[in-house]
Amino acid sequence: MNKLLVCLLSFLLTGCVAAIVPLPVLDAERFSIRQLLPVDKIGLMAISADGRMLAWSDSDLELFDIESSQRHSLLNARAETLRWSFDGALLAATTYMDGESHLYVYDRSGVAVFDTHFAGRVGRLQWSHTGQLTAGVLSARKFSFGTHIKGQLLSWDGRWRMTKIPLFETTIKPTTAAQLADRLYETFDFDLSPLEDEVLYTRLYAPPAFAATRYLVLHNLQTGEEKQIASLPMLVGKGRLAADGESAYVTDGKGQITLQDLWSTRILQQWTGTRFDYDPRSEWLIADGGLYQGQQLQVQLPPKSFFRLSSGGHFLLVSWNRQLYLLSDYSAGERTKIGGVRMKKLQKLRRLRSRGLIEQAEYLQARERLLQ
Repeated sequence: MNKLLVCLLSFLLTGCVAAIVPLPVLDAERFSIRQLLPVDKIGLMAISADGRMLAWSDSDLELFDIESSQRHSLLNARAETLRWSFDGALLAATTYMDGESHLYVYDRSGVAVFDTHFAGRVGRLQWSHTGQLTAGVLSARKFSFGTHIKGQLLSWDGRWRMTKIPLFETTIKPTTAAQLADRLYETFDFDLSPLEDEVLYTRLYAPPAFAATRYLVLHNLQTGEEKQIASLPMLVGKGRLAADGESAYVTDGKGQITLQDLWSTRILQQWTGTRFDYDPRSEWLIADGGLYQGQQLQVQLPPKSFFRLSSGGHFLLVSWNRQLYLLSDYSAGERTKIGGVRMKKLQKLRRLRSRGLIEQAEYLQARERLLQ
């Protein structure tokens, strides 16, 4: 380890040489850190896949070119979600007011290339490797007997077409709706499979005669078949599909993060943490400030720091001691993507499995032969 680099990092992250920030496995040939600008906390921010463009929103939405220090004002309104495309060419943002969301897509120079509006509130945005943008939207309508909610995905094809993919509709009892109030929208979360054929999402279930429950559900987009994966607390906990599309990282929001096999529910690995992020391209996992690949700790971020991964996982925004830093991984590779004929064949196998037409053992054998 480069001791000079560790001392420099300690100075940057703490503001004084005396306070040493533990970075026990930092490799100077692999990682670098750069101080960007003063901030109170990260809040809503997103870094592009090449680590050059920074978008953030407080009372409005701005774009900052890290290399040239140029700033562009994009929107005179607070964005609720932000997401860069995997190639870093496009930035998606949403706003919300009076039951309606507005979706904007900008290029790197800050020019709006697409915008639309629709009923409901967006909780998360996600880009696919092919450039399709998906928004998870929850809409709610209040009645005397309860609140009717509808969770769906809205997908933009990168040109002009928007497609709706309904996931669930249900009515929740008045006491649960009153308890959640404006946080009702936080109960819906989703994550698309790297193969783009399945989605892992959360669904609230609170009918009048039953206790309120929140489920984590795997949904096949081609067949509509579903499989319940786990039960989660009302407002915490989520799932993120692993790079292989066969397992998922699940957090209960209470200090436990597990990697679970989706079809046997077997626990494959386990970590401790409440704050959690994961990127399937680089396979970086963050658990309470610990940056992992597999179960190997690569970097331990300072306590009480805030963090955001880039869309490709090669860059990490860290807010600490009222400063914003960019952590870069020089050696971050990308998992080999499955495409073309092999992808279509694998999706077909997954369709058959979702319908129960082949057993898991048969599927795994066929998958192994296909990927050889």
